[in-house]
Amino acid sequence: MNNSGLWYLPRYFTSKAVLAYFAVLIGCLAFFPNKLPLLWITFGAVEVIAFFYFVNLFTRRWASKPERLFQKKLFNTALIIRVIYIVFIYIFYHIKTGQPFEFDAGDSAGYHGEGIYIIDLLKSGHISDYFTIFEKPFSDRGFPIFLASIYFFSFNSILVARLVIALLSARMCVLLYRLAFRTSGLQAARITAVMSMLLPTLIYYTGLHTKETVMIFILVAFAERADYMLRSPRIQLWGFFQVVLWGAVLFMFRTVLAAAAWFGLFSALLFSAGRLLGSRRRTVYITWFAIAAFFVISGRVLTEVKLNSEARSTNLELQMQNIATRESGNKLARYGSRAIFLPAMFVAPFPTMVKVAGQENAMMINGSIFVHNVYAFFVIIALLSIYRKKIVTYHILILAILGSYLFILASSGFALSERFHVPAVPFLLILAGYGVTQLNKRYASLYIPYLVVMAIVIISWNWFKLAGRGLV
Repeated sequence: MNNSGLWYLPRYFTSKAVLAYFAVLIGCLAFFPNKLPLLWITFGAVEVIAFFYFVNLFTRRWASKPERLFQKKLFNTALIIRVIYIVFIYIFYHIKTGQPFEFDAGDSAGYHGEGIYIIDLLKSGHISDYFTIFEKPFSDRGFPIFLASIYFFSFNSILVARLVIALLSARMCVLLYRLAFRTSGLQAARITAVMSMLLPTLIYYTGLHTKETVMIFILVAFAERADYMLRSPRIQLWGFFQVVLWGAVLFMFRTVLAAAAWFGLFSALLFSAGRLLGSRRRTVYITWFAIAAFFVISGRVLTEVKLNSEARSTNLELQMQNIATRESGNKLARYGSRAIFLPAMFVAPFPTMVKVAGQENAMMINGSIFVHNVYAFFVIIALLSIYRKKIVTYHILILAILGSYLFILASSGFALSERFHVPAVPFLLILAGYGVTQLNKRYASLYIPYLVVMAIVIISWNWFKLAGRGLV
């Protein structure tokens, strides 16, 4: 698929994004009594400035690099950035929290302790207890097992585990590039790759002891192999086994995400353009994957899928009620509903740019979330372009995975949770890269109005956070 538009992200868009960030920041500092602390202002400013400056720089400089050299530079640069960040944040967290984990690190500390527990069981010859006596959802066992496999060879080293995570994150950038190349073309793929290499969100999670980075790697590996298999002119038996393997492992990390991935796969098998998937291969693959899904989504996995599906209608209401009534919660949260959340899923969540007690992690990544709010503009352009060009069936795998996961998320109690939006990021970046290449004067003229609307929404969101706590 050839692109006829931009082959890099122009300075016009990046400079306006940086100015918009500081305009919103100044607005929040001026309007609200709870000022964002200087430390988090610094973090946010670095996240925004560094991302937009270097996206403009690298998309221009690397546009004509030979294929193999581009992928090599992409991997090496992504890895270096992540290693530097991991060492920095490891020291930073030690200074601020007294341990190598983020603020209020419930999950991180829990995963670390569980990884050590698995090692102890293994050494004592009672590893079977982890799967029989130790009660835990199947969808939350993958990351502790991953940590334990690293701890076994690294003497329980947290830093070594994070460096391995950095390797997976860098490799994910390469896989995402290959996936975007086949779906959107060379120019769009290189923009997507550079954005993934520099994206503060993806970098941030390599410095945490949570499952997001590993989970995203597995998800992108699943989608990349599935897309390769579907587009290959020959039946891919080895590709089939790879897709099934990644799809099965994904259930050990998050049930609803795995369900969305498999839904996307079957959507692609059923609705992909005939030029991509002939009738013979379509029939063979549908049969194979239906049989594989029967075995993968069975037993305990099937039970968890059913429980998630049955609870979906009540999860959102219960979670909103919990947020509204808990100590230091937001009383206005009770008005949250799927009808409100669904229209915002491509641009949400929104940054915390005021001081809120107990939300240091959210304040720390305020710039990272703002970056997401900006590149969502290019996602919207991509969706409009795909619809107008009538090429939905050429992008059905990505769109089905993304759309189904965001719909599930909008129906849950985590619709505006940044952490639960992270699995959607790789597919949003593919669309964003494609959206940049589709920019014309008409689309570009919408950019400033979009930033103005985003500024109003973000300031309103911060008012909401304070008003619900009686702070304004």
